[in-house]
Amino acid sequence: MGRTRWGNLPVPPDPFHRSVSRTSAPRRRRAAPHWIWGLAYATPAVALVGIFVGYPFGSIVYHAFTRWDGIAPAQWVGLHNFRVLWNDPLFLRSLRNNALFAISVPVQMVLPLLVAYVIHRRVPGWRLFRATVFLPAVYATVVIGIICYTVFQLDGALNSALGGVGLGSLRHEWLANASTSIPLILLVVIWTNFGYNVLLYLAGMSAIDPSLEEAARIDGAGWLRVLRHVVVPDLRRVMEIVLVVNTITAFAFMFTYIFTITNGGPGYDTYVSEFYIYNQAFTNQNMGYAAAIGVMLVLIVLAIGLLQIRALTRKEA
Repeated sequence: MGRTRWGNLPVPPDPFHRSVSRTSAPRRRRAAPHWIWGLAYATPAVALVGIFVGYPFGSIVYHAFTRWDGIAPAQWVGLHNFRVLWNDPLFLRSLRNNALFAISVPVQMVLPLLVAYVIHRRVPGWRLFRATVFLPAVYATVVIGIICYTVFQLDGALNSALGGVGLGSLRHEWLANASTSIPLILLVVIWTNFGYNVLLYLAGMSAIDPSLEEAARIDGAGWLRVLRHVVVPDLRRVMEIVLVVNTITAFAFMFTYIFTITNGGPGYDTYVSEFYIYNQAFTNQNMGYAAAIGVMLVLIVLAIGLLQIRALTRKEA
């Protein structure tokens, strides 16, 4: 209620003025919850992962319980493939060879650590050493396998070099026997992954406070003690990554080396699980059995990785 300027008579309110003032006031919009924006940004990535990872993996798990040749409709057989799997001597031999390749993991942890520390201390020519060490990681695994196959043949570069320096008695058919072919493949794997492991260690060492190493040297500690008591404790996370990645490589990324260097031979001596999956799927047209091997290999690698992470975490705690 208002008042006139001539007296105290009440003036009735203007309903039109009030409605205009209400409608003319700007309305505040509610801000969208943060999770909606997160969902909107993550949807394309989740869709791509689901299409190219989730669906193929789900299809493999389903066909592991079927008899399927890749063309005709799959027939459900339940756990039959897995029962056959654990009584398959070739599969057990393949797993044994994967375990043999996993023996190289400690070597792939220690040697790159020593080389990385030498480069980290800025020895003369350290830039050249770093580039040379990392060079094998640049080339494709197929190229490295073909080169190694050419070198280790009976008439390859290795035997030719031995004959050229008067060591012809050491000439050997290196890839015709498991006692020599498996160690040679181990050396190739170590050499190929060497630069990548050195690079990981160098990245970890660059984050260490230089004053800690300098203080240890002033106290009279040699390079080995500095490495053991100063550098290694600060590289625990990096060493965990190197351990897990190289273990997974030994069990799940050996196919290219075997296919290009020995093709599983001589006989079945250098078979690994991935190569056995390939032969069952594309040579024997036994897709269901190959899917069962793949699922079992994933479970084995997952179990080993979880055990390693659990052991390392418990040791750190």
